[in-house]
Amino acid sequence: MDLQLEWMKLDDFQKHLDGEDEDSAAADAVPGSVLRDAVKNGDYITVKVALNSSEEYDLDQEDSSGMTLVMLAAAGGQDDLLRLLITKGAKVNGRQKNGTTALIHAAEKNFLTTVAILLEAGAFVNVQQSSGETALMKACKRGNSDIARLVIECGADCNILSKHHNSALHFAKQSNNVLVYDLLKSHLETLSRVAEETIKDYFEARLALLEPVFPIACHRLCEGPDFSMDFNYKPPQNIPEGSGVLLFIFHANFLGKEVIARLCGPCSVQAVVLNDTFQLPVFLDSNFVYSFSPVAGPNKLFIRLAEAPSAKVKLLIGAYRVQLQ
Repeated sequence: MDLQLEWMKLDDFQKHLDGEDEDSAAADAVPGSVLRDAVKNGDYITVKVALNSSEEYDLDQEDSSGMTLVMLAAAGGQDDLLRLLITKGAKVNGRQKNGTTALIHAAEKNFLTTVAILLEAGAFVNVQQSSGETALMKACKRGNSDIARLVIECGADCNILSKHHNSALHFAKQSNNVLVYDLLKSHLETLSRVAEETIKDYFEARLALLEPVFPIACHRLCEGPDFSMDFNYKPPQNIPEGSGVLLFIFHANFLGKEVIARLCGPCSVQAVVLNDTFQLPVFLDSNFVYSFSPVAGPNKLFIRLAEAPSAKVKLLIGAYRVQLQ
């Protein structure tokens, strides 16, 4: 197709990307199976012609494995097709039967711009496959620091564990890519530092942090009102007198490498449950800090949050053994 870019205006080019060229508006429809094959084969013209016809297609159609059109485009790195499908209303957060998403496909195939398009369209970053692996883990396995940075800045949880109890940092080390490993390590250090500084500022240095109970977790509020995690707790042999464990749920924003967290202001937390027992907030007018009673061995944490599908805020969840000074 000759786009004649030497005279095409920006608005016209955007219409082309969105599949809204006037010359295809009255085109004939094609069967659904042909549409699917066209997406799979990267046949942009056929897909655009079909979607601009009067035919109504199920853009979220799945094959026997749960593979959608968006996933096909993402797995093939077909960015123009992907933009077109998203513009026409296709959902980006579908999951295959094994839990794979379009974002995981794109990260696994090393398609940086495809990952960026999906993230801009609202793709969830912390979804796990049946193997427990996430898009960040796929990027770490491939040693792709650009994709790893993108998903981290969007709120990817670096401490999620796979089915075999491996973290993204493990896969980064395994790939022998120093850039990826250092990126993750620096981000984890930043989260810990910001969390500890925010706690000290909030309690005006009257609270000493003795040790973390589990690595800091990250949850994007837009990915759902429920957060859950399993963790193992090993109490210290000699528990300091007058110490206890508190759970902190920070509301945070990521600005590139910078992380800003708070323990005050509007709060999305509605309830905290540990091992089927409700945990109580330390302050009656605030749901950021909770008393926390983990048992030795396996524990299950569940947090109910407010519905906020368009929220940009991330939640950082951390627990510490603390002592008043």
